[in-house]
Amino acid sequence: MLYAIRRFLCRDNGAVTVDWVVLTAIAASFGIMVFIALGSGPNDVGQTMQTHLENASVAQLPELGYSQ
Repeated sequence: MLYAIRRFLCRDNGAVTVDWVVLTAIAASFGIMVFIALGSGPNDVGQTMQTHLENASVAQLPELGYSQ
């Protein structure tokens, strides 16, 4: 019985799994934070471009082609 307890305490398979779970959680949290921080920027730029394009005036070009 004492040998089984000692063998259980010496194994490190579970500790490696816990390490990977913690590292994965940190990486996922970092990705979510970056997505939240940068998520509104492209929308603001797109809306500003839309406003400028809607308010831009377009000059009429002369008709191209051969006149007869």
